Amino acid sequence: MNGWLLAAASVSGLTCLVHVFAGGSSAARPLLRSELDDEAKYTNYYCWHMVSIVIAAMACGFAYAAINASARDVAIVMTGLALAFTLWSLGLIVWQRQPFRRLPQWVLFAPISLLGVLGVLQ
Repeated sequence: MNGWLLAAASVSGLTCLVHVFAGGSSAARPLLRSELDDEAKYTNYYCWHMVSIVIAAMACGFAYAAINASARDVAIVMTGLALAFTLWSLGLIVWQRQPFRRLPQWVLFAPISLLGVLGVLQ
């Protein structure tokens, strides 16, 4: 069993819960109450749920790779996703000159990225 990948799976699962419950009340609900036209509103709402699904898949992928040593490629893909989410979050903050605390997604994905890298290198 790969403990680093198991930890990445656990943190991914926790991140999914944070995304769905805490993020849902601070981002998804206000989006649905917004004055955006329906196409923009529901496309963004759809994307919100796509992210939920991807984070849940990351948790499952890391868990599978943690217990199946031959699934290293799955761990690499999951780690790549976590790194991409981390880098996009940080890039968006810098690009849009936002405070790091306003867009804290990087705080959730950076530990997953680190754990994934450590697990892949083990």
